[in-house]
Amino acid sequence: MARYFFHVHSDRDHIDNDGTDLPGPREARDHAVIVAGELLKGVSYSDWKGSEWRLRVTDENGAAVCTLRFSIECD
Repeated sequence: MARYFFHVHSDRDHIDNDGTDLPGPREARDHAVIVAGELLKGVSYSDWKGSEWRLRVTDENGAAVCTLRFSIECD
């Protein structure tokens, strides 16, 4: 098992100092989608409109595994 960290970057950075133990990078990418979904559940569209946020996954050495990017554009 390796430890992966799920950092959220928007108008403020939310650094994951605890991390999550997962078997490998594939599982970390899969877990990132779940984490993003949970984060999106509590987001008010008016607070988020026009800004981009990122969920950046790193391994225990700080190397990037993947980055998910999200934004909302409403007419």
